[in-house]
Amino acid sequence: MSVIPFKRPELEQQHGAGQAFCIGCRHEWAAAAPTGTTQMECPACHAHLGRWKFEFYPAEGQMVRECGCGNQLFYLTPDGHLCANCGIYQRY
Repeated sequence: MSVIPFKRPELEQQHGAGQAFCIGCRHEWAAAAPTGTTQMECPACHAHLGRWKFEFYPAEGQMVRECGCGNQLFYLTPDGHLCANCGIYQRY
């Protein structure tokens, strides 16, 4: 008799995908990372200086919120919507 190990299925996690660049060496690449990732390892220089080239934003017709500082650009994180300007989480 043999025993076959069964791997547990991984929990699904929301991911973002888009263009990324390294602020150290200026290398650009197509990246995919879990929601909330703000720094990525550069595939060229291996420094953790990779950033999203374009931020994520709501689709056409979706409500756009504005932070108290006047910014409308937010990082989507597992903890909520983080203002890219002042760093305050938005509460709804």
